[in-house]
Parts: sequence; C-alpha cells; structure tokens
Amino acid sequence: MTKTIKASRRAIVILLGLLAACASYPRGDPQLLTFLQDGVTTREDVYLKLAEPSAVWEGGRILTYQLDHNNQGYVPMRRREAAWTAKYSLVLSFDQQGILRRHSLVRIKDDPAVP
Repeated sequence: MTKTIKASRRAIVILLGLLAACASYPRGDPQLLTFLQDGVTTREDVYLKLAEPSAVWEGGRILTYQLDHNNQGYVPMRRREAAWTAKYSLVLSFDQQGILRRHSLVRIKDDPAVP
C-alpha cells in the first residue's frame, strides 16, 4: 500500500511539472509589429492588435509596451506576467488625431538571440 501511495505521489508531481512547462511561456509572433506604419496606423489599431499598453504618457499621446522575444518572435508582456523579464520597450508617439507619428523598438536587456 505504501508503494502505491509513493508511486501515485511521484506520478502527480511529474504530471504537474509537465503541465507547468507547457503553460509557462506563450508563443512569439514574428509578424507582431509589422502593422505599425508611421502616418497610417491609428491608436485604435494599436489597442486592437496589442491590447492595453504597459504605460501611457502625456494623456495618451505616448504609449509604451514591454515585449519579450523568443525564437518564434515578439511576445507582449502584461503586468500580471511580472515573472518574465522584458527585453524590449516599444515606444509609440501619436498626434492629436490619434495617428502614429513615430515608433521605436528599444532593446532594454541583452538578448543573445538577436545580433
């Protein structure tokens, strides 16, 4: 009976480890930022594609998004995903009409996968 309990516990621990590994990191998207075009993209386009920004400045004129990068592409980071470490900051500047005027992807941490 004791052997059965130990084997069951071991199986549960292994199963939980496998489940945690499967759900711990989302897939990256290599096309995530290709929709951004200065003078064309709207603030609404950005919200629809990237959701809520990490920070909003100057009454919504400047938005920033924290991004991670894996071998599949960029991954937007949400505040609840604080266990991950952002590698990039996407800075978007809009005019009074909500049109993207300038954007920049800034590396904030070393990423060995990116030259």
